Amino acid sequence: MDITHKVKLVIINRKKLIFLAIKKIITIFVYTNKKTMTEKKLNRLKEVLSVPTHTREEDLMVEYLGGVLEDKGYDYIIDGHNNVYVTKGKAEFYPCFIAHTDTVHQINHNLTVVETKDEKNGIILTGMDKVTSQPSGIGGDDKCGVYLCLEMLDKLDNVKAAFFVSEEIGCLGSQHADPNFFKDVGYAIQYDSPEGDSMSMSLMGKDLFGKKSEFGEKVSPLILEHGISDWANHPYTDAWQLIEKFNFSCLNLAAGYYKYHTNNEYVLVNDVENAFELGLKLVGVLGEVRYDRPQETPKQRLWDRFSGPVITERPTERPSDYENYDDDAKDEWQDYINEESDDGFEDLFDYDDFNGGYSINNYGSKDDIRFDW
Repeated sequence: MDITHKVKLVIINRKKLIFLAIKKIITIFVYTNKKTMTEKKLNRLKEVLSVPTHTREEDLMVEYLGGVLEDKGYDYIIDGHNNVYVTKGKAEFYPCFIAHTDTVHQINHNLTVVETKDEKNGIILTGMDKVTSQPSGIGGDDKCGVYLCLEMLDKLDNVKAAFFVSEEIGCLGSQHADPNFFKDVGYAIQYDSPEGDSMSMSLMGKDLFGKKSEFGEKVSPLILEHGISDWANHPYTDAWQLIEKFNFSCLNLAAGYYKYHTNNEYVLVNDVENAFELGLKLVGVLGEVRYDRPQETPKQRLWDRFSGPVITERPTERPSDYENYDDDAKDEWQDYINEESDDGFEDLFDYDDFNGGYSINNYGSKDDIRFDW
């Protein structure tokens, strides 16, 4: 190897070292400047997570919410289904934040919230039975959403919030969403998507908003900026009922809970805070305006008509507008017609991988976090 070649290698290696050093400095800068949750907010999150609640047994959570809203002096009502509706301020059209008050976990009055921490994830919250010292589902799905809605009520001047019961067994609470409450809602943001980087692009085959609409153009850059890159087609949560009933644009964003619907469920506090900061920015760009949801495509109507828990019989006749469907939609129709089943019509979603309500048993590619008591 000649001396010129050696010199070139030294220069290249030095450049690599300089590049790596700069990258390390930038990484440290970004990490240290990332917003973290204050102690006051962390204590509230722990408080919400410590409230036992279960589908059709939401009374403790509703009672807790009533106490908080009463102390704050917010205008709220609790309807005959135990749904809670809150209005703060005056606006022609309000931003509205959504969460559900039930979890899949049985009521456990011994539930205690345990805080741990690691270098990669920051503060981690999980549930433990204080008597048996065994893991007990913390119910971040959707107590994290409940917490975030309360924070939005405190932070924003003009805002609405709705807390629905019994989402986990088919959105029973939001099926009775109050039209009078939602008549002046411009758009809704729900916090009920798992982990820290996911959101629902669609629920039950229906897009929550149009990507190319004014709403979509405003929210998409911010959502990506906050690391939410997994835009998924999910089964259902309460935003599905809202787009069906009121046709305004909606979002369903990551709420920071992991391994949901299991005793080992946990919450990453940094992800919850990221969801909060994103929510504030979204309201900042969207304002107090109504954003209609774009008209559905034929393919979306096909999905909705022949899937989901509301369908009990296999369709036998083509839809009247079948010829307007694109090729993919026509192929889906043929799949339904040709599919053989001993039980008649099968739902679009595989319920072997679907354990009640919104949850699909797929925890993504995140490194597993284990708790040893």
